[in-house]
Amino acid sequence: MIDISTILPLLVGILILIGIIGGLVWIWKKRNWSILKKATITIILAVGVFIAFFALFAITLFSSDQAIYFSQGSNLGKINYDEIISNAQKAGYRVDGPYYVNVKQEIGVHPPGIKELDERFGADYRFLSVGYFYSEKMHLVADQREGGTDIFFFNEDRSDEPFKPEYLPPDEWIIEKFRLMFGTNEQDSRNYLTQLKDSIIKGQEYPGRISISIKKDINIPAVYSNLKGTSSNSSIFPTTGEGLFKETFYSGDKKIGVLDFLVPNVRIILQDKAHEYTINIDRLGGVATGIKFSPGEKIPEEEYRGIFKQMFVNLGLPPENLDELKFE
Repeated sequence: MIDISTILPLLVGILILIGIIGGLVWIWKKRNWSILKKATITIILAVGVFIAFFALFAITLFSSDQAIYFSQGSNLGKINYDEIISNAQKAGYRVDGPYYVNVKQEIGVHPPGIKELDERFGADYRFLSVGYFYSEKMHLVADQREGGTDIFFFNEDRSDEPFKPEYLPPDEWIIEKFRLMFGTNEQDSRNYLTQLKDSIIKGQEYPGRISISIKKDINIPAVYSNLKGTSSNSSIFPTTGEGLFKETFYSGDKKIGVLDFLVPNVRIILQDKAHEYTINIDRLGGVATGIKFSPGEKIPEEEYRGIFKQMFVNLGLPPENLDELKFE
């Protein structure tokens, strides 16, 4: 959320600059004024602009300066997310959100028709990307975006050199993944492979990786079904307040794929005098806390932990879980 107090000086500065530019145009159009007079007024205005913008910069810097305590995120396990939000509102806390990681604009896509994932993660989870591993150090990542997919190939053994075609996995492995992700025929998949190799020849900015963009969406149900069917087990890296999580799939002890997801989170905020206490919490039980206060100020740990514990109680969360959170 943008704090208007931090951008107001900038907006004022822009309005002043527009006004001064308009004034200069008017001055230099005055035919009955000498060039010396016009130049003198211009110099005076330029000095005034410099002083004004220096002052506005100082005001902006001061208004945005603050100290922050924050905790590393943790996961509380299964929670009643909707009830917690209702309890927060009843307790008089401000509920800000939903956020998708750290923005309010939805990112990712909710894939329809995967009942198992809806039951596990809720109807508002969103898919972000899929990764396939040819080996521990050689893999691809496909990021879903609006209007298509960005595909990145990584070779961590060559992370400090320009990417070469021989750093890719075998052609047939890549073609198989293209066919799986996009539901394309073999010829279209080979065309994507040619596009990929052409991009290597042209050269790209980052060593150790190469990328192409494809104007097709990922067939998420097919990708999930494939990883479920070819893996022997999987593990979930839990959320920690921002809503990000991933499921990693293994064949034996070999990692074969990763799915990245998110669920929305909210910020529950208590304004106490000049202090702002925030609890970030997501639907899957991830939680993180933070405090904003004046620069140079210090708050005793027992004081802010006491306030957070009371917030946990009011939200219906076990207050002893706060003991797991370490503040920095």
